[in-house]
Amino acid sequence: MMEQTKKGMSLIEVMVASLILSLGILACLTLFSQSQHMLLSSRRFEIAQRVFAYGEMYYPIPFEVTKDPVDDDKLNVEKISAEELISKLDIEKDMSLEDKKDLSGYYYERTVDELDDEERDRNGNLYTIRTTVSWGGYLRGMKPEKETIITLWRNKNGGNAAKTSGAGGKK
Repeated sequence: MMEQTKKGMSLIEVMVASLILSLGILACLTLFSQSQHMLLSSRRFEIAQRVFAYGEMYYPIPFEVTKDPVDDDKLNVEKISAEELISKLDIEKDMSLEDKKDLSGYYYERTVDELDDEERDRNGNLYTIRTTVSWGGYLRGMKPEKETIITLWRNKNGGNAAKTSGAGGKK
């Protein structure tokens, strides 16, 4: 009697091979999706860094103030849109339409944390300045996000208006 030789694959072998191939494709698609998310997040962070730089160019942290740092208009900056910043810096004409569109929905803000007299004396007139760039929002189709940069700033004269002639600060 002659033995039959096997030609091709059985149905079970085809199904196992299909399952392994499907798992490999699923893993590749998951990695692709995660890399797209990371790319988008890094792009948003890069734009936030640009907005921070524009804010610091227009509103630099001063070395001296004439009143209490918590109330000083040079240290505290109300929330301002990135579009307003580039307009005030007069760099709008040098930017592409795509760059201007990227900045839409980004905001810059800077505040000085309040200190009581005891805390201010204890930390040697060291103030915490919080600079925040925020973006997103449900109107723009993404969850609100923000990036905060903390700067320690020293007012050598305690921040009282009567004492600040010649006051200096450090970043």
